[in-house]
Amino acid sequence: MRYRLIVLLFAVFFCLPSWANPKYFGYFANNTVPPDISFQPDNYAHTNITYVYSGSDPYNWDATILREVGLAKGYGNKAIVSVTSYVFDTTISNAYRIDPFAAAQFNALVDKLIAAGYLVPGNPEASTVAAFYPVDEPERYGLSDYMGFPSPALSMAVEVIRANPATHNFPIAAVVSGAYGPVVQGMGLFDWVGLDHYPGNDGDYRNALTTFYTHVRQDQKIIIVPQAAYGTDLDGEWHNPEYMHFLAQAESRVILLMPFLWAGQPGVTGVRDIASLRSSYTAIGHQVKYGLYPMHVGSSVPGTMTAGQYYAVSLTFNNASDKTWRAGTNINLGSQGPVDNYTWGLNRVALPHDVGPYQNVAFNFTVRAPTTPGSYTFQWQMVADGVAWLGSPTPAQGISVVAPASGSISANPNPCTIPYGGSNCTTRITWNSNRYDAQVWASAPDGSGATLFAYEPGGAGSSYATWITTGTVRFTLKSGGVPITYVDVSGVQSSAPPDPPPHCSTPKCVEP
Repeated sequence: MRYRLIVLLFAVFFCLPSWANPKYFGYFANNTVPPDISFQPDNYAHTNITYVYSGSDPYNWDATILREVGLAKGYGNKAIVSVTSYVFDTTISNAYRIDPFAAAQFNALVDKLIAAGYLVPGNPEASTVAAFYPVDEPERYGLSDYMGFPSPALSMAVEVIRANPATHNFPIAAVVSGAYGPVVQGMGLFDWVGLDHYPGNDGDYRNALTTFYTHVRQDQKIIIVPQAAYGTDLDGEWHNPEYMHFLAQAESRVILLMPFLWAGQPGVTGVRDIASLRSSYTAIGHQVKYGLYPMHVGSSVPGTMTAGQYYAVSLTFNNASDKTWRAGTNINLGSQGPVDNYTWGLNRVALPHDVGPYQNVAFNFTVRAPTTPGSYTFQWQMVADGVAWLGSPTPAQGISVVAPASGSISANPNPCTIPYGGSNCTTRITWNSNRYDAQVWASAPDGSGATLFAYEPGGAGSSYATWITTGTVRFTLKSGGVPITYVDVSGVQSSAPPDPPPHCSTPKCVEP
């Protein structure tokens, strides 16, 4: 019998109250100076934010910053702008100090960003500039806490950004190393604060991150900075991209996943030139950039199908992101169990329409059951073709594919003879089927007036029909309400009276 399986997974979603997806993905120091090279043309397609490195040297970085932010705007991306040399006196490389000209230098840069259309005063969401980055790893540059308070030089640098009316509400970001103990109070000055921790493996980073969370406020946003390179000054192997993505999703405060790094450092090989990392982070970046985070929430699929027959099915997913999925792009539903199989007659189903943030989409499509009876797996997963499989596959549902219904039905005698002076006759209906639910229905030849005539568990049996008249009766063998075969039966009226009894031949016989 055909039945449908309804699977609801909302409970899984709500059991993870802190689960979320990072808003941004981009690479740390996505340009180099000198030489003055931008890596945005290499990776803009799978990033939505770029870190604009401007260095700490006393150098006019305006041209580099304006070029990099301009590229980001052209690509439709955001930018984090490092402003170390604008807000600190960096003449002593490992001891940044208060710069008496910081406000004038920073304000002049902001005016240029506004004039170029890259910064909308007081509106970071409408600006290409998403955040300012005053210093990287402040614990390494003499900016340690002092008497239980943040470093005066660090406080002053942050205040310079806050004091400008155009940037007073723009996020201020920084990343600390695993040795951040001396700047715990200083970390509180930042809106976005991240952790790089490279001496160990994935578990070491996870443990360090867990401790790090205890030192940041609930209202602060988190930047996860995985090691994604090898070479000079980098201890151990790069971190697993998928696991770092998992850590970013597992904490709702994470706003940015920012691998270190794409390319450009002397003696360091980055994501660009490590095939496995490039493949993984390209896929992860696409997911973040386009909000490709589907959650399977329901299925309607027959549990039993007939070999070679067509069936309507439905799989529903939720767009668990703040982005809109666009129909007509590379976002599809793809077959799994195994990957890209044609077991059900197709291996892709197109996104039927645009799907807004946190909305559901139902993929309603028709499948054809395999032509060979047996047990088959029905499983699907959303995919951004050419990029990555998205989310998790639907639960693997076992489908029983049965042979097409077959059988035979007969009537004996057919036609049957209606006795002289009578109105009906009797015939024996016999049937046999490969379906245990086979039933025999009686109706008019056009199917009208159908009534159940007989049913024998096991699919075979016989029964007498004692009410056959000269009109035709159709006896149809069915399974699951679907006809298999039939036989038409009718009676023939006898026009002659029955023969008289034989002549008496014994003394006890009495003539009529």
